[in-house]
Amino acid sequence: MKVLVTGAAGFLGSHLVDMLRERGDEVRAMVRPVEDASYLRTLEGVEVVTGDLTNAASLKRAVKDIQQVYNVGAKTGPWGLEKVYNAINVWGLGDLIEAAMEAGVQRIVHTSSITVYGHHLRGIVAEDHSYHAEDNPYSRSKIAGEKLVAALVERGAPVVMVRPGWIYGPRDRASFARFASLIESGKFFLFGSGKNIVPIVYVRDVAQGMIKAANAGDEVIGQAYNLVDDRWVTQEGYFNTIADALHVPHVSRHVPFTALYWAGRTAELVWQALGKRNAAPPPVTTYGITLAGGDQRFSIGKARRELGFAPEYDVKRGVAEGVKWYLEARKSQQVIQPREAVSSRS
Repeated sequence: MKVLVTGAAGFLGSHLVDMLRERGDEVRAMVRPVEDASYLRTLEGVEVVTGDLTNAASLKRAVKDIQQVYNVGAKTGPWGLEKVYNAINVWGLGDLIEAAMEAGVQRIVHTSSITVYGHHLRGIVAEDHSYHAEDNPYSRSKIAGEKLVAALVERGAPVVMVRPGWIYGPRDRASFARFASLIESGKFFLFGSGKNIVPIVYVRDVAQGMIKAANAGDEVIGQAYNLVDDRWVTQEGYFNTIADALHVPHVSRHVPFTALYWAGRTAELVWQALGKRNAAPPPVTTYGITLAGGDQRFSIGKARRELGFAPEYDVKRGVAEGVKWYLEARKSQQVIQPREAVSSRS
């Protein structure tokens, strides 16, 4: 099978490329001109091409002679200009699907996000839960992208959508490395009681679900699937599993959730007033606080039934792999520590 992966130089994209190679697929990895594609270039059988979701001509070149497309590329995180999110996550997505349809691509797997449901959730959330964008442009753009996909499916686009949870594992410089560093140094604290369920999922399990979506029957076209680990883990359990893997004391300090939430809201308002919408995000955001500190339980029953999705990595095994990578990357000074520990990974 000849496949295209957009966002191939990123965290999820690079693991997806690995798993597709393991299957024996011919992989074309699309990376932006500014991205470091050195890892991908070391992989035998991977064709690295330059392209951008905001460049329609590059997308037409990228999909030529391709049978399946995995769209992982996205503008992520909770902070930035609305028009930038939309240019990539909505209009760029549309251009990719149009180009793929013209090229005769058989299946497109689009990576959406559980953020389309919002973060102030009650009960167990399945795919028929209503959209709720919260107050951030990332969630709004992901919802708009899903609505655009639905319209294109009506026109015959062979698209399946996946909604990953909070992805973690090796190469996760955006949050896992930051958490590990703070926990190792004893500077980390729990968001509220720490007893809330966090919607974590190991990166290779997400890639597994995407591959299953690409190769399922046509009945899955137009459908969306939650991809999380349903062996529910608390915030406290997740972070202390990282502590155990690092052989350091458990996280014992707590900061009230409400105080953190309003600190994030205040920081966002100050950044907005200072005209910093296009700058680095505030040190704390409501998005990050609610993702880590809110109680979020998702059903994967639909993905189990229709895709055969089954998470293989429990938190202990997944964290062990992540910490092994973190320690090796730290030794070689490859770990980048962003300002905010929690960010979207899809």
